[in-house]
Amino acid sequence: MGRTTPVARARFRWTSAAALITTFALGFAVAFVVGSWTSGPDATQRRIAELQQEEARRDLAQVEALIDLARGGRERLTPVLRAMAGASPPGDAAPPTAPTAEEVRGWREVVAGEVRRYEETPSAGNGVNVARTGMRTAVQQLAAAVDGFAAAITAPGPLAPDLLALAGAQRALAVRAWSVAALQLDVISVDAGKGHVHVQLPSGPGSDALPADTVPEGTG
Repeated sequence: MGRTTPVARARFRWTSAAALITTFALGFAVAFVVGSWTSGPDATQRRIAELQQEEARRDLAQVEALIDLARGGRERLTPVLRAMAGASPPGDAAPPTAPTAEEVRGWREVVAGEVRRYEETPSAGNGVNVARTGMRTAVQQLAAAVDGFAAAITAPGPLAPDLLALAGAQRALAVRAWSVAALQLDVISVDAGKGHVHVQLPSGPGSDALPADTVPEGTG
């Protein structure tokens, strides 16, 4: 058997090292290509698109829920607002007439129910949050108006008319705040593909509430 010369051994070691380096380089290249596909710019863009789609679906669900809540609130609050306007007419339309304690208790029950409905704040986009916060503020202000009427009917005679007028002013502020939120809800409803939605509360003259537009509901 022949002996391996030093030159042959060196050539063998060099060939083996070159093969190892080549194998490593190929493996690195494959790993880079695969990694770029799964974690590179394209993957980042796909993830961003997925998050945007999730946010859009979430906001659509929140818009639909807020529309239902606002429509139900308008139906429940309208009789209360009309009764309040009768007790403390806007401006100088007529002298105030104190409601009964039983009437005020009924108003408080209805308004307190609306306040509870807005206690939760589900995660949503800014547009939905602005509309919901505006409506929450409106029903809280209406609750303060109910407290004002309650104070008026138990106050000494000279104070009662002033307290009734103050409660009426609080009612007007509540309607005004709701009207701003209702316009915001109209905008985000159109943006969400649900069309125009008009949930303004009855305001009456002198309330300075923002009116709904004249576009039919569901269009746009």
